[in-house]
Amino acid sequence: MAPLAGVFLVTLSGLMFEIALTRIFSATLWYHFAFIAVSAALMGWGLGGLGLHLLRRRIVPSFEKVAILAFLYGVTLPLSLALLVRFEFRPELIVACYAVPLVPFLLAGATLAMVFDLRREDTGRLYFADLVGAAVGAIGVTILLVWLGGEGTVVAAAIAPFAASACFAPRFRIPGLAGAILCAGLAGARDGVEWLRIRPGPLKAMYRHTAEHPGARVAQTGWNAYSRIDAVEGIPPYLARLYIDSDAWTNVLRWDGRDESVAGQRESYRAYPFRLAPRAQTLIIGPGGGADVQVAIASGSERVTAVELNPLMVRFVRRYGAQAGNLYDHPKVETILSEGRNFISRTDRKFDVIYLGFVDSWASVASGGLSLSENYLYTTEAFRVYFDRLTDDGMLVILRWETDIPRLVANAAAFLGPEAAGRVAVLMERRRTPEEPPQMMFILRRRPFTESEAEHMMAWDLARPVIVPGRIAEAPYGDVLSGRKTLEQFAAESSRRVDPVHDDSPFYFAVEKPWGMPGEMVRWLKWIVGVVAAVVAAFVLWGRPRGSPVGSYAASICYFAALGLGFIAVELALLQNLTLLLGHPVFTLSVLLFTLLAAGGMGSWASGRFACGAACLMVMGLGIAYAFGLPILVEALLPLPLSARIAVAVGVVAPLGFAMGMPFPKGLRMTGRGVWPAPPFYWGLNGLLSVVGSVATITVSVTAGFRIAMIAGSLCYGLAAVAWRSMEKGRAGPGRTAASALSA
Repeated sequence: MAPLAGVFLVTLSGLMFEIALTRIFSATLWYHFAFIAVSAALMGWGLGGLGLHLLRRRIVPSFEKVAILAFLYGVTLPLSLALLVRFEFRPELIVACYAVPLVPFLLAGATLAMVFDLRREDTGRLYFADLVGAAVGAIGVTILLVWLGGEGTVVAAAIAPFAASACFAPRFRIPGLAGAILCAGLAGARDGVEWLRIRPGPLKAMYRHTAEHPGARVAQTGWNAYSRIDAVEGIPPYLARLYIDSDAWTNVLRWDGRDESVAGQRESYRAYPFRLAPRAQTLIIGPGGGADVQVAIASGSERVTAVELNPLMVRFVRRYGAQAGNLYDHPKVETILSEGRNFISRTDRKFDVIYLGFVDSWASVASGGLSLSENYLYTTEAFRVYFDRLTDDGMLVILRWETDIPRLVANAAAFLGPEAAGRVAVLMERRRTPEEPPQMMFILRRRPFTESEAEHMMAWDLARPVIVPGRIAEAPYGDVLSGRKTLEQFAAESSRRVDPVHDDSPFYFAVEKPWGMPGEMVRWLKWIVGVVAAVVAAFVLWGRPRGSPVGSYAASICYFAALGLGFIAVELALLQNLTLLLGHPVFTLSVLLFTLLAAGGMGSWASGRFACGAACLMVMGLGIAYAFGLPILVEALLPLPLSARIAVAVGVVAPLGFAMGMPFPKGLRMTGRGVWPAPPFYWGLNGLLSVVGSVATITVSVTAGFRIAMIAGSLCYGLAAVAWRSMEKGRAGPGRTAASALSA
């Protein structure tokens, strides 16, 4: 059992380190670049196996060497964090950001590859320990990020490989125990250890704002599985400014809690919608520091329902208590911790105003590492739900920037058609200072605007009208809203992506043509794929054992490559499809990813009882069925209580995870005999192809949607089933009988 425990601990640590890194990179560099943590992890796992294959004549596998690799992996975890915090996080240093964490992942990959080589006859149980360790890590990291923060979680993750080294070799019990105790102490004392404390880079707003205000100081800091929030005091005139991942910010205002104290806000720009809806029942999605809640109260709203996703936000604001007017405990305010789209899809209440003011965090999400800030609040399907939850005179109000007008207009036109022309208004703030860009106000009314409302908007001195029904509609919006120009023509003529956004590809912020991703990110993805492709090509060309048939070797390459591509694609697309159902990113990580990996572990344990080809075909069939059925299922089940939705999600994920856990250990068990290289070669190949699979899934999801990504990943398992049949035919290598090969 000792090797199983060691494998469990190494993979537990690896997943925790990977997710903690995505949080650290999102908080310090830029959320688009959090993908480097995912790709570094996958590439490190792969390079570890391929490195062992390359050095196979110099390094004879033994559990003593496994223990050394695990111990070194534990040592490099805190050292990698110490190196990362020594330099400022800048895009030109991204190579260092990639290379530094690659080292511990490579050591972890080499550790596991050597264990699988030593115990190839026991791959089913080893892969069970591998996946279950990752599953437990998915839960553990959500807890540790809250308790210890990103830095402390990285250091705490090093405890597991030190313990693993003791499992692999008895003489490492004392060094492993010493390393584990040291890391436990460092993790708990991270605030007092300067060389482990991360700082936001120059690209971050928090970096710039604190530099502009020498008296600013960080009063509170909190982490969870999908964000870091800092409360910075000393930026006048605000009580505090809350930064999400050091960049997107929201303000906490001073207030004594009395309505008359904020009466002046009735004339502010952000209060304008309430002039059209006096005494409103208001829903504010993503209230953040509470400025919009205060405006709604000042403007006469009878009831304000504030739906906030991030519990850290509410906790930080509540800590200011009476200084902030006890905002989230005000008699007129109902505070709900939930994802806004999920809440409004489940409620049967009607609202006069549904208000979204700059609801985006610029934070990489934890739902599989796509790192493009997918957002279900700004899709066409979301607009339809908002529209259905409005009273007869109600309105949807979205405050964003001028660059958002095309996509918001496209969304409205996509589900309302020509009727959108009389129901959409867009106003641009008139700002007298050039330092801050003007805010844009998008209003979608349940009924057509009246003549008097149009006249009022045209005469409002705080805004410039862009679209006012019956009065003005700047080009090309008038043609799109009236139906004179199709959405396809509108999208084709634009220099940016302005097509409607749908739940199948909810990347509202992916506007760069043609891929939707920022140019810098595209360049790095191409670089990563190019390096991986070159390494894979080199090993495939020179990795074939002498005398082995080309066809059988090619089938094995195809088999493990298909598994590497398919597993990551199906995993990411499946989890993303179910994120909306559960309504919180943490549930995706702690419930769904845990279920998928744990079920995969059970499938690996039972893999000896099932035919490999049948398992691959089962994954393909379920994946394709889920690609078409899950969107319908999610929409139908949203009204259910959370416990029921979790039960359904687990029931959906478990069978697919069980089947996905079988093919890899069955294939690995066959390798290293006669016609095929040893397990480290295929371990590395699978890991490197997972890097390509993650990049391909990002690209396909943004450009074509999760359904296509899910289908593509499922078809990879169909290809693996075909390759498996070819491998079985070539199992008897030169000089071996078919009977002896089968007995092996």
